[in-house]
Amino acid sequence: MRMVRNGLFVLGLILVLVFSGGFFYLRSSLPKTEGTEVIAGLDGQVEIVRDADGVPHIFAATDHDALFALGYVHAQDRMWQMEFQRRVGAGRLSEVLGDATLDTDKFIRTMGFYRSAKEAWDALDDSTQQSLQAYVDGVNAWIDEKHTLPPEFLILGFKPEPWTVYDSMVWAKMMSWDLGGNYDKELLRVKVAQAVGATRAAELIPGYPTDGTTILASNYLAPDVASNLLNIDNTLQTQFNLGGLDVGSNDWVVSGDLTDTGLPSLANDPHLGARIPSIWYLVELQGDKLHTVGASFPGLPFLPIGHNENIAWGVTNLGPDVQDLYLEKINPENLNQYEVNGEWVDMTIVEEPIFVKGKDEPILWAARSTRHGPLISDVSGSAPFPVAMQWTALDSNDTTVEAYMQLNYATNWDEFTTALKKYVAPSQNFVFADKAGNIGYYAPGRIPIRSQGDGSVPVPGWTDVYRWTGWIPFEDLPNVYNPESGFVATANNRSVPDDYPYFITNDWTPPYRAERITELIKEMSSNGEKISVADMAAIQADQLSTETRDLLPLLQSLTPADERQTKALEYLQNWDGSTAVDSIATSIYEAWMMEFEQVLLEDDLSGKLYDDFVMRQHPVFLKNVVNDPNNTWCDNFLTTPTETCNDAAGEALDRALDLLTEKMGKNMKKWAWGNIHKTQYPHNPFSEVPALKRFFHREIANGGDKYTVNVAPPRYNDAFNQYHVPSYRHVVDMSNFDNSIFMHTTGQSGNVLSPHYDDLIERHQKVEYLPMTFGREKATGSVLILRPK
Repeated sequence: MRMVRNGLFVLGLILVLVFSGGFFYLRSSLPKTEGTEVIAGLDGQVEIVRDADGVPHIFAATDHDALFALGYVHAQDRMWQMEFQRRVGAGRLSEVLGDATLDTDKFIRTMGFYRSAKEAWDALDDSTQQSLQAYVDGVNAWIDEKHTLPPEFLILGFKPEPWTVYDSMVWAKMMSWDLGGNYDKELLRVKVAQAVGATRAAELIPGYPTDGTTILASNYLAPDVASNLLNIDNTLQTQFNLGGLDVGSNDWVVSGDLTDTGLPSLANDPHLGARIPSIWYLVELQGDKLHTVGASFPGLPFLPIGHNENIAWGVTNLGPDVQDLYLEKINPENLNQYEVNGEWVDMTIVEEPIFVKGKDEPILWAARSTRHGPLISDVSGSAPFPVAMQWTALDSNDTTVEAYMQLNYATNWDEFTTALKKYVAPSQNFVFADKAGNIGYYAPGRIPIRSQGDGSVPVPGWTDVYRWTGWIPFEDLPNVYNPESGFVATANNRSVPDDYPYFITNDWTPPYRAERITELIKEMSSNGEKISVADMAAIQADQLSTETRDLLPLLQSLTPADERQTKALEYLQNWDGSTAVDSIATSIYEAWMMEFEQVLLEDDLSGKLYDDFVMRQHPVFLKNVVNDPNNTWCDNFLTTPTETCNDAAGEALDRALDLLTEKMGKNMKKWAWGNIHKTQYPHNPFSEVPALKRFFHREIANGGDKYTVNVAPPRYNDAFNQYHVPSYRHVVDMSNFDNSIFMHTTGQSGNVLSPHYDDLIERHQKVEYLPMTFGREKATGSVLILRPK
């Protein structure tokens, strides 16, 4: 990203400031954590107790004041993160970063996230609006105090504007994008089908339609339009940590019949893009009715994950198909009209001025939309059949924020599910436990019912043939209450049986993590044994990849071609699939997996298409390949004679060993997985500036892989580095909240000068935890008093 061309100059300026006393000035940007602040807008006194790890425990006389104080501490610790997030959601990055982010801003403005956030505000009930306003007032109370700002503001040379309720609402929209998108898979299906044909595309990407009309419609999509849109999506994934194949989660809840306490225990670890600061912020909130502890999003006033005095909950991504692409016919005599059932209809056009740093006048961008939604193809240039996106999260009556606020107050299953009826997007697998001993699961959200098709590829939008006709009724969404098995476990795997009457998605995550969690729960509760909090934590730490049970036998069965292959295969012969940080076998297996997939596909998916494929598609087809020694995918049609799957696996092994030798030398004893597999914590935007990256960016060696419970997916096009993580972990003991534990990735502070900027990274990697302290009598540390003016 060409956002700060004079990075070295800026670095020099920082060094000058340091040696001239600037360091002490920048230190004053750290939050005040002791003493008293007098602030307008409070009902009464608020006590903020920050523990040794920087976790605030907020105690107020009213819920209004608790939420006000939450906004205040979020601003204290995460103002730059919040500023960057709202600029992403509003499409205003170019104002401070220059023309390098212009295409991203155009896409965001076309999608209309901020406009949608404003519309959704009107759909919220009074109580939720008041809660949001209290939070916003707290953020602005900190901004109005005119503190020394974090270093990012100094380097980029601007100050934050007042915070608004729409700035909070838009981040809820962006989290829906992060967790709820599959439009890129539609584009990928079309490109793969154009390369290998519909039949073979269906083998690579399960769910590819064989309906002739749908395939014909996909041919209207210009290849360069699909490529350009995928490039923009790549930017959102890699530079802004939004979306991606490896977004997911684990959660499970076990009943008291299976625990050593006689009451339920609940675990959750959402898998999101790694970043610094962490996407989460740990906090306890207590007002007059509200009392919660868990993980909050800076910018929002509720806890998406946590527990209150009566219930606990966790979430994983359901992953339904709620984004459909429609090809529109444009009136050749009026390019702002499109066809609907034989009639020309005017588009909705919003003029969006985009200001760019260094330019005097804004770029006037026309954000066009049809009845289906925004014309996203406009960002890629002209298209013979422009592409519109319909997406549930853009609905004007999106009440998801209201659902979360109500959920934070719920005291039982009925109140919990009543709150979830307000939930729109992104659809999640919620697990539930209460102090009465009940457990449950619900997957809320609006999932469309289609008149025809399944949303797997772009379809004609000029008729009503593929229209959405409604939503899956709430009572028919996947759910269970007090199951006979005594537990519920979800890991983005298929959530419904084959005879479920509604379509949810073709893109379920492979079941490996879910299978391993279930396997461990059954092992731990067999023969009269009971599951403890420590057992739940051990499941979260598990690094055994059950995918190896499907694919490793082929590799182990190879006849080595030389001494080097012999040594490599010796490491694998007795390997059980445990992917520890010091494992040599893991390095060999993961490198072989990467190369094996490429050997199979490089003659069919050339160049950029292969990169787009592996970035978006789980290699589920490999299981079918290894079970058929003469599978046609194993033959490279560009060469003779015909290759078998053993031939392809052997070639992949040679390539893998070449790659590992290049990265770690010839001595296999030094090929520990952690030497090449490092968790990356990029900073936005300064990880993109070499002169600044060393100050803001963090990394740590790690074990695990794409399918371990302790997930750690390597990005194969970036030297096996890991960019998605278990972003937060908790285990809640419903018998005694004092036994509950939680952790997130980097630290509580977003200020690089704070000791809490990165003090949790090593503990997170080791799967250690912080106590989930609950209640004033348990909270210890520095105390800041907020008093009303």
